[in-house]
Amino acid sequence: MSSFGIMTLSLENEKSYITEIAKFGEATGFNVYQFVPSSYNPLTEKVSGKVFDKDKNAWYKQDFPIPAFLYDRCYYQEDAHSRQCKNIVEWLKQKEDTVFIGNGLPNKLKLYDVLKASKLNAYIPKSKPVLSAEELLEELSFINPIMIKPINGSQGNGIYFIKEQNSCIHVRTDKKAKHVEHIFSDKDKFSRWLAQLLQKNDYFSQVYLPLCTAQKQPFDIRSLLQKNEQNTWEIVEKGIRLGTEGRIISNLSAGAAVIPFKEWLETAPYKMKSFIETEIDDILTTLPPILEQTFPALFELGVDIGITENGSLWILDVNSKPGRKVILQAYPDLSGKLYRAPLAYAAMLRDGQRRNSNEKTLFY
Repeated sequence: MSSFGIMTLSLENEKSYITEIAKFGEATGFNVYQFVPSSYNPLTEKVSGKVFDKDKNAWYKQDFPIPAFLYDRCYYQEDAHSRQCKNIVEWLKQKEDTVFIGNGLPNKLKLYDVLKASKLNAYIPKSKPVLSAEELLEELSFINPIMIKPINGSQGNGIYFIKEQNSCIHVRTDKKAKHVEHIFSDKDKFSRWLAQLLQKNDYFSQVYLPLCTAQKQPFDIRSLLQKNEQNTWEIVEKGIRLGTEGRIISNLSAGAAVIPFKEWLETAPYKMKSFIETEIDDILTTLPPILEQTFPALFELGVDIGITENGSLWILDVNSKPGRKVILQAYPDLSGKLYRAPLAYAAMLRDGQRRNSNEKTLFY
């Protein structure tokens, strides 16, 4: 049996997803482990984590060597522990006896820069770093309203809608169960607020895109792409995230509903149906090769696409560590395929290594 390790920043993260993956370990020829990168002990060359026992359907704590195949599910932030884990993961990528089934993508601004220079540039909102409150206020005088997003953000956290109206600056954000709005009566107060925000995280700005329904519900299309056992990309499925009226994002954490893509497409204007479906599939087919020409090899992608009322499509986000809630809620029959996929891909890489080794032996 080969060893397959799933890395997270905490052993409590994504428990149900990781357990469902582990259930396919024996069938694909893997012992499945979970560990936090910072638990690595350079003296013993082992990590502390959990190993899955299929017979008892349970995890057990254990110290073990670094598994041969690794699946990075760490959502790095700006804190010290994230930086420590990220450094260890980068070191692991240099080891000859470890294989990552996929690599991460850089921050969102670097990603946008690459896509802006590609054939997908027409679908990329204009983006620039937020360097100071003064600069953003100047930009707001030309582009109003505007969105600011954390460069290393995930799951819709830390996104702000900013609009200048009646000599006041309105700032709105979604925080899970509630919608929060601040109104700054003068620009100095707004500048102090933004300066404090920029001390915590790096941000970039984008023009506000009205990506909502006629009922003012924000919505977008979440697509899941993965490499299959033939090492080729496939579009697993697409689902619609439909947010609560008046919200600025359509994330599930903010209360969004999920609709199968085909079901939603039936409600679109007749003349737009074929265009939307063809255009989205063209984007999703074109995207992975562009990314892999610039960045290390990937295994999966979550791609968020927005549509304005006039049918314009925009790539909102590309995530190399996508969640699966949207696809699983919209298509529960795909659960087995989704949980098995990381191990199946690792098995393809493992068997390819064995074939290459045998070929070299025979050649010599």
